[in-house]
Amino acid sequence: MLFEKNKVYRRSSIHDQYGGNRQRGISPSAKHDIIFIFDMKHSSFDYANRWDEKEGLYYYNGEGQVGDQTFTSGNKALLRHIESNKDVYLFEEIGNSMYRFVDQMILIGYDIQFGSDKNYQQREIIVFTFEPIHSVFEGARHFFENMKYKTLDELHLIAQQNLQKVNGLSTTTRKQQIREQSAAVYYSIFARANNHCEACGSQSPFETEDGPYLELHSLHSDSDQIILRPGLGAAVCPNCHMRLHKGKDRSQYNKQLELKIIAKLIENIDRP
Repeated sequence: MLFEKNKVYRRSSIHDQYGGNRQRGISPSAKHDIIFIFDMKHSSFDYANRWDEKEGLYYYNGEGQVGDQTFTSGNKALLRHIESNKDVYLFEEIGNSMYRFVDQMILIGYDIQFGSDKNYQQREIIVFTFEPIHSVFEGARHFFENMKYKTLDELHLIAQQNLQKVNGLSTTTRKQQIREQSAAVYYSIFARANNHCEACGSQSPFETEDGPYLELHSLHSDSDQIILRPGLGAAVCPNCHMRLHKGKDRSQYNKQLELKIIAKLIENIDRP
């Protein structure tokens, strides 16, 4: 992860290194596949960003201070962060332009609620529901056993769910859906690899109690924990995994791997 949990950062330093708007609460980076969300405590009206400690969820209000909030600009970026392969990092303001890094987050849904704008006029507010990415990864493990016995077609059906169409669902359903999808994608990637590293083509280096050992690699994200589309990840041997992250040629090697995955996906589509 790019940032250390609970460590305090000066906001200007974050933007100096990664780019993004220095004033807005939602700040997509133009340099990296990152969207920053800043929980700013000095707003002139109540945004009511909050944690649900019991459910482990974070509710973040969309941007737009006057009139109904719409899915444009930063709101659109958050809504589509999964399909656009962008990581979301949450920072909480502590004062004097200093922010504490909370966690890497993943969107599990949104709701439209009613509230007031800065002119105290009634309007529609987008309330995003986020969960720490490590919680989703840990929860996905509970679905692993069931996924072992599903066919590749069944795995693909679950993996291809459209998580953008989640408004109106209960929180429990949302949490279960994203965990199930994550587990399905995980197993579909390893099934596609067929016990061979998708980067170098060599056979898995050894057997574990659960089968041949390979590691999950994200083609676009800095985090290899959660991948929600089969085409965004690969199953690789430990040596290639380290090369993809630490090698001098990591950028080129990752691009080569991405092209191999695209070719595999096209081959599977053309297959009768």
